[in-house]
Amino acid sequence: MTSVVAHRGFAGVNPENTVGAVRAAADHAALVEVDVVACADGTPVVFHDDRLDDGDGSRGITDGEGAVRNRHPSTVTDAIVLASGETVPTLDRLLAETATPLNVELKRPRAATIRRGTLSPADRAAARERWQPFVDRVLAALDDRRVLASSFCEGALAAVRAESQGVDLAPLCRGFETGRELAARYDADAIHPSLDALRAADPDALAADLDAGHAINAWTVRTWTEARDAARAGADGVIADYPGLERWLDE
Repeated sequence: MTSVVAHRGFAGVNPENTVGAVRAAADHAALVEVDVVACADGTPVVFHDDRLDDGDGSRGITDGEGAVRNRHPSTVTDAIVLASGETVPTLDRLLAETATPLNVELKRPRAATIRRGTLSPADRAAARERWQPFVDRVLAALDDRRVLASSFCEGALAAVRAESQGVDLAPLCRGFETGRELAARYDADAIHPSLDALRAADPDALAADLDAGHAINAWTVRTWTEARDAARAGADGVIADYPGLERWLDE
């Protein structure tokens, strides 16, 4: 049976990455996905974009200003998301005020430059070191709460595995072979390909990963036709912006 992961707490109908969104999505998804990034002092906050405002390609979804990595946590957590009355939460607050199973995407440490995808052996150690302080703080906040940790960045996946063998992992990818490689290297439990990557995946490779026990969750699904296509392509789950798509997953 294909399951639904609520992307940012069903960002199509809720103010994304907020406590309210996670609570609203909890009864309609197997997991609720949230993004975590670092403030100036390294505090993990639940947010997606580089900036609180609309500079440098960010969407301007809060009434705050500046790059999150340069702001004190109190400045970030005072920012109101999409005029909803919901503010940007710290990861600690989100965990304290919700109980639903989470998919935590490790989005960005304080480092201004991060690299997605696979890395050469020579680059892996440096990437892990850049991520390690932030990942350690995230894992400390999670304590014994069961989550699925995901990331586009090999450095983040390596940092999780350096700290813990017990945390469930899922590489995010825009090419299925990249996801397979990272899943094998870091003993991942799932692979999260884009819907286009899933459609283009070699059927034998996909079948091999499913047989190996890797859950395949496709992102980001926004329509019933995309949900149907993901299920027909072999996905175990869809990372979706809207609730209600599960009716199309088990035709």
